[in-house]
Amino acid sequence: MVESVATHGESETIFLLFPPALVPVLDIFRVLGNFEEHYDISALDTLEERLTKSMNSQLAKGIVSDALLLAFGLRRERREPLAYGRPETRRGTADEGRLIDLLAACSRQDFDLAERVAAGLSVAHSKPLVALAYDVARRLEAAGLKLDMPVPCRAVSADAPASNEVHIERASGRSDLRLVSDG
Repeated sequence: MVESVATHGESETIFLLFPPALVPVLDIFRVLGNFEEHYDISALDTLEERLTKSMNSQLAKGIVSDALLLAFGLRRERREPLAYGRPETRRGTADEGRLIDLLAACSRQDFDLAERVAAGLSVAHSKPLVALAYDVARRLEAAGLKLDMPVPCRAVSADAPASNEVHIERASGRSDLRLVSDG
């Protein structure tokens, strides 16, 4: 089944509502995005402490370290910074959706899809970022965090023609991802 949500104007923003289980994964990158702005080391320590509530300390440090490399790589390979939602909330941005899709594609070792998703993130060179995302995905799996299949509609190049509709395919009649229009 395909659902679509039509936007009413070019300035309207579409937000994604992620499943609760993805919030900790998103928060890793949200905190790192904030860290890149302020270079506050305590933010990294706090992130590691939050992660150690659900995994061992070494895994938490590894995830933060690998995610930091990926976040820096994304910042370097994009003209614009990624748009992040607020920490500890299910409401997220299209950039966050693509980032989760990148990790999910790498988790499934679907590197062709991972490169298409990276292209959707408007990166100049996708191969190094796919390699970094694969490292993060492996660490997340080791911590017991499983990512669902990527959403194909987000794996589109940012250079693709703009559309006033967003389509989401729902598998088996159930959707864990809703679109919320802010406008």
